[in-house]
Amino acid sequence: MKRVWAILLTGLLFSACSKDSTETSETPNGVEPLIDQGTSSFADSNPLNDVLLQGFWWDSYADSKIGTASFYQFLERKVVLLSNAHIDGVWLPPASEGEGMGYHPRKLYDFNSLHGNENQLKSLLSTLKSREMHGIADLVFNHRVGTSTWTDFTEPSWSCESICVNDEGFTHPEAFGTQPCGAEDEGLGWGGARDLNHQSTEVQYGLKEYLQRLKALGFDSWRYDFVKGFPAKYVGEYNASTPYYMAVGEFWDGSLQEIKKWIDASQETVDATATSPSKAFDFALKYKLKEAFVDQNYDRLQEGHSLASIGYGSQSITFLDNHDSGCINRSDCSNLFSRSLNHIKEGYAYLLTHPGIPMIWGYHYFFSDPSGKLQTELNELIAIRKSAGIDASSSVEVLTTVKGSKGYYVASIDNKLLVKIGPGSYSPPEGWALLKSEPEYTLWEK
Repeated sequence: MKRVWAILLTGLLFSACSKDSTETSETPNGVEPLIDQGTSSFADSNPLNDVLLQGFWWDSYADSKIGTASFYQFLERKVVLLSNAHIDGVWLPPASEGEGMGYHPRKLYDFNSLHGNENQLKSLLSTLKSREMHGIADLVFNHRVGTSTWTDFTEPSWSCESICVNDEGFTHPEAFGTQPCGAEDEGLGWGGARDLNHQSTEVQYGLKEYLQRLKALGFDSWRYDFVKGFPAKYVGEYNASTPYYMAVGEFWDGSLQEIKKWIDASQETVDATATSPSKAFDFALKYKLKEAFVDQNYDRLQEGHSLASIGYGSQSITFLDNHDSGCINRSDCSNLFSRSLNHIKEGYAYLLTHPGIPMIWGYHYFFSDPSGKLQTELNELIAIRKSAGIDASSSVEVLTTVKGSKGYYVASIDNKLLVKIGPGSYSPPEGWALLKSEPEYTLWEK
């Protein structure tokens, strides 16, 4: 573990240096200079070793915090910072022209959006690739909106068969007489846009072409939005059509067994050909972390609380909050982990030391703590994780949990790290040496 401290010391020395003439990035408070450390020494081609970042939040394209640049330009200026921190992949917002954030896509093949223009997107993705980092595209495949009416799809233009016959557009007068004529919806409906008929070869070919165009821009990974809207076999079908680095689905459900069933179902195509299963966001763990750290019921982190705890760590993307649940620039969300920096630090202390592929939320990383201490701690935790060789499939032995205001959770990870999270006092067994101590958590090494 000596390499951890070498990495952290290097970062501290770099932050004290004067600004290099080739450097374009800045630290979060815009004061201390940031020196480019080059491609991460931990960069490899194995997603199970990765730490990810969701780079955006709700209406981030219009947030005054990003300044006068487009969102793509803002994020490109952060790539050196993220690469220095050994972050491997960045999830970007929907790339196609559409309403607002892009979750109601209009012209799929038009990559000029409120986040920036196509050239700025290409530049960002090229910069990520130059650092051996991965661009994750947000795929809104459940639904689309029309260009001038509810149902007139353009770029690409699709027929009435592309829309499920039981979509609202079939009977609503605002459809202007163009009635959907596809098969009935096979999943949950979405009332804000037209639900796509994935049985249609027109839709399947169009979305496969879309993946090819995203790859040509520089994306190599997929995040599937609202996958409860269509059967998992279509995710398998689209994944099988195009080589990719990583794919993850948003199966928003607190039940581990339901998420597991979706992952299993994603490893077959439409004609039942076997393909690699998609990963999934571990919503069940998100809710358990809230119960454990915010509500101080630390025993919620015993067995069976996460995908990793049931043997699905390699398929698990772990997180605290995202653009939907983070309640930034929106008032219609109720799944916030916590606004407390103490809780946020506890949550990331868990994610960044435990199995699964952890994803840090960009708003937390860039803006939740103006002092920059949260970002510094996250960087240190990432370095510890990588140096210790903790990955998505690491083993966990929960040693003890104590409930209440003086409670805590203690676990051994791969018998390499001992993690105590919570305010209570705890003495480790013999043979463990102090590695990092914060008010919210403590780490020991063998």
